[in-house]
Amino acid sequence: MKERRLIFSALPYANGPLHLGHMAGAYVPYDAFRRFNILMDREVISVSGSDEHGTPITVRAMKENKTPEEIAKYYHKINKEIFEKMYIEFSTYIETSWEIHKETVFNFIKRLMENGYIYKGKMVQPYCEHDKMFLPDRYITGKCPRCGYEKARGDQCENCGATLEPSELIDPVCIICKNPPVFKETDHLFFKLSALQKEMESYINSNEHWRENVIFFSKNFISSGLKDRPITRDLEWGVDAPFPEMKGKKIYVWFEALIGYLTGTRVTLNSFKDAENWWSDPEVKQYYFMGKDNIPFHSIIWPAMLIAHGNYQLPYFIAANEYLNFQGSKFSKSANVGFFMPELLDKYDPEYLRFGIYYNLPEGHDSDFSIEEFENKVNTELIDKYGNFINRALILLFKNGPVSFDESLFNEIDIEAMKIARQKHNSFIENMEKVRIRDAFREWMELARYANVYITNRKPWDACKTRGPNCSASLYTLGFLSYILAMDAQVFLPKSSEKVLNWMGFTTPLRINTDPQIPVFKVVTKPEKLYEKIQSKEAIPLDLVVAEIINAKPHPNADKLYVLDLNIGNENRTIVSGIRDSYTETELVGRKIVIIRNLKPANIRSITSNGMLLATEYEGKTYLLTPPEKSKPGDKVTLDDLEIINQEISIEEFKKFSLQTQREGNQTIAVLYHKGRKIPLKVNDENIVVDDKVPEGLKIK
Repeated sequence: MKERRLIFSALPYANGPLHLGHMAGAYVPYDAFRRFNILMDREVISVSGSDEHGTPITVRAMKENKTPEEIAKYYHKINKEIFEKMYIEFSTYIETSWEIHKETVFNFIKRLMENGYIYKGKMVQPYCEHDKMFLPDRYITGKCPRCGYEKARGDQCENCGATLEPSELIDPVCIICKNPPVFKETDHLFFKLSALQKEMESYINSNEHWRENVIFFSKNFISSGLKDRPITRDLEWGVDAPFPEMKGKKIYVWFEALIGYLTGTRVTLNSFKDAENWWSDPEVKQYYFMGKDNIPFHSIIWPAMLIAHGNYQLPYFIAANEYLNFQGSKFSKSANVGFFMPELLDKYDPEYLRFGIYYNLPEGHDSDFSIEEFENKVNTELIDKYGNFINRALILLFKNGPVSFDESLFNEIDIEAMKIARQKHNSFIENMEKVRIRDAFREWMELARYANVYITNRKPWDACKTRGPNCSASLYTLGFLSYILAMDAQVFLPKSSEKVLNWMGFTTPLRINTDPQIPVFKVVTKPEKLYEKIQSKEAIPLDLVVAEIINAKPHPNADKLYVLDLNIGNENRTIVSGIRDSYTETELVGRKIVIIRNLKPANIRSITSNGMLLATEYEGKTYLLTPPEKSKPGDKVTLDDLEIINQEISIEEFKKFSLQTQREGNQTIAVLYHKGRKIPLKVNDENIVVDDKVPEGLKIK
């Protein structure tokens, strides 16, 4: 019998479009884990859905003069489309307004009441005398009694994560009229959480495999003792309390939304009995994905509800991520902070967004997001490393394949490459099993980087000038690296990995092979370009071109200067340069160099210089930047995705650019450091280099 898994992600409020913080906190890592388990040939039920009864929905409805139902249905549709565009899938994506959910909630509460964990009691609730209504928790704001945050809500402080009651807030006010509420006594149903203190302590202490943030938060939460919690509220929108004496009361959203996981399982299986079997089976592990503000509801409240119910197993793993921040502040739907998914999906390929999230996943600590860094990592890591390797490898295999293991004579480089590929693949599997999504992604990314090193060092194009065992070995190794990378990429990049595997003749989805032994590799379809680089609209005035020195003569009025006549393609120019101590006239004539073309003309010792060559100094000698051998005079130097503005700049403006040497393999190359990015200077996709003697970190001027 197949292993079975229940994999859940927190139900988002249907009060607005999802933002990037939601994706990073819960849904993108959830999808990777869901895909991984399916590809490991496990039976998986995965559930999430729209929480349509949260007070944020009624708050937005009030502001927009609409009904809560109109708001909930509108954003349910939008968010479901966002998930589809991001390739995030669910067995069932519920709405908490469904009748089957209300029925499931009723049966769950009835069971808890029969077991003695639900009772009727009184509570003090904020009442706004101006608006003549009891105020839901999120209709109240004030200062947090724990950390002093000024904008804490009546249910939770977003700053420190503490769960709160409205009466605990300091200087609370109604969010509608900004007047302080009064507190009145009212009847409600309560969940006897305090009776489960020992069981919950034992449960939390038994889960040493949980992430540190979940263990710490959970132990801290119960350290002061669990308190009974009301499960009803005086609301007009929500699931009705299923008892006549509670007429007009609604089930509090934190309680009924959690039961949505059971509802979704029931809908998936189309059977309440079958759902009960899954939930009661000790062999079925439950995994939950969420942001850290949802930890107490999933590590304490929900397990306590399940214990009180008596028939169901408890969560096995709670994967709570930290926050993805934007300019130092938490992404927030209510505060309109950060990037919302509709605008991002209009601009970027969804796989680029998935890649950017995995690259910067806030699994162990908060991380900060910037568009500049995101675009840079997609271009330099996903495309330049993974995409570049796949295209080079598969084109070679398409032209020269198929290749078999038995026909190949592997050298040390090949054997090492396949060994590393297996190690990274095994580590990827191990990390995914332990829900270390970020670490699994890093193992995959490191293999992509290594694959580029392998193809550069192995030079299969040289090995295959003559067909034979050496050529076959290099091509087989390329196939093996491509196979491992694409197989594991299915959990992160489902669409592009499907393309790669189909090019290689594999049927997708391809089950993850724990012991890959492939006799023959064959590329059956000519590969296309896997990705297109993100073209940034940012432009800078740094117009660099290739020039050829056609004449070099000493400056008549200066001992250390040359007057150089240059061919820059469509025109000739004269520049003055202080390299006379390092190069002879003979060494310079016919040499190709790199110049800045848009520098303001300068009069240097009575001769006008129309530009400046680029070089660096090391141990008293000047070293010129050297463009690629096949470059021609007038070829433009490209700076990744930056657009070049051809406008005159002064020498002072030029000095603001950070141009430096950088070691890459056995070469020293020229790079531009710009807004935290390292951008290689290239001509026709080849690096501009400096003499190999030159170390990295030297200023280019």
